[in-house]
Amino acid sequence: MVIYIDLLIALNLIYDFLILKVVSIVLKRNTNNMRIFIASIIGEISILFLVLNFNYILLFICKIFLAILLNIITFNYKSIKYTIYNLSYFYMISIILGGFIYFLYLKGINYIIIMLLIPIILFIYVILQENNIRYQHYYEVIITFVNNHKIKVTGYLDTGNTLRDPISLKPIIIVDKNILKGIGSIRSPILVPVNVLNNHFLLTCFKVKNISINSKIITNVLIGISESKINIDGVGCLLNNYLRKEIEND
Repeated sequence: MVIYIDLLIALNLIYDFLILKVVSIVLKRNTNNMRIFIASIIGEISILFLVLNFNYILLFICKIFLAILLNIITFNYKSIKYTIYNLSYFYMISIILGGFIYFLYLKGINYIIIMLLIPIILFIYVILQENNIRYQHYYEVIITFVNNHKIKVTGYLDTGNTLRDPISLKPIIIVDKNILKGIGSIRSPILVPVNVLNNHFLLTCFKVKNISINSKIITNVLIGISESKINIDGVGCLLNNYLRKEIEND
């Protein structure tokens, strides 16, 4: 079999760069393309493994060491756990991508088309990963008002929502005002001061009888009315981060 070394080097460089890039996107690591590129160049050392007469054990150790080195160069070293986590995603994405490339190769697709498909494959993988993580924070919420009127809405556990009434210390759930149109006028509204960056305003809140999150009843909350639409797909309310333990212990 004829091996074109220049093509092999180019493929290996692009392959390593894309894998490290996907890891940085999925894990939201604070790195840059230059570090990824430098690590990818160092990853070209793996080509030497094709010509050096290593036994399987030594070859395995060298590959592990090289993978650790690439991840440390790209993401820095912060702790053993941090590095192992990066490394595990590096191998997981490598296996997924490698398996797909091998499948395409068996189908007789040439390397040029495969190289064009690789970024698309990785892009789809990143989107699926982000959606999977995001949808893990979706919950079915039923709000029961003091007059026993109920509405069902899709809630999103927003880690950035830590709003509380400064007097009662009740956590505040932000609800899209359009969802609240059918409940009539709000009696005894509670105005809660909110500071968001340089924006200071009073958030209109009110008491409810209870809310049900995935069938778990929670009573000690306030509803805050969002004047702007919640820009998360299919979401009508933002759950408070203080409810995380109650929700996850269900």
